[in-house]
Amino acid sequence: MAERFRPYVTVAAIIECRGKYALVSEYDEAPYPVFGQPAGHLEGREDLIDAVKREILEETGLSLEPQGLCGIYTYVKDNETIQRYCFYAVNDELPDDLTAKDPDHDIQTVAWYDREEIEKLKPQYRTRLVKHCFDDYFAGKRYPLDILKTIRP
Repeated sequence: MAERFRPYVTVAAIIECRGKYALVSEYDEAPYPVFGQPAGHLEGREDLIDAVKREILEETGLSLEPQGLCGIYTYVKDNETIQRYCFYAVNDELPDDLTAKDPDHDIQTVAWYDREEIEKLKPQYRTRLVKHCFDDYFAGKRYPLDILKTIRP
């Protein structure tokens, strides 16, 4: 019997505060830090909005409600398919210091970066998805959360 296909479902968050954006760094498989939005996998019995709120809290220490989506992406690489939902949250009253509460201990740093600094980090993006999420956000793409429906028994 053939192995059943299972895509990886991930969520990410673009968090903007006073013209700066929260980025996390970690050591993936590279010998240098890689950068990306706070992001992670959807967990069992979790809906997408709960997942992104959890990832934001774990990776930045912030308790935030997403305001909308800036894109949905399908990334096909090697033998896997990743489906990413990228949310955004804008708030002018966030702390300057961010602290990861990462239970996996993967996050090295979390900090605010302006748009120019983000552009310079492109060679160190964790995946191509980071670029596409920021490109769509900076292009003004916004979609309401009510396009997502969670159906429970």
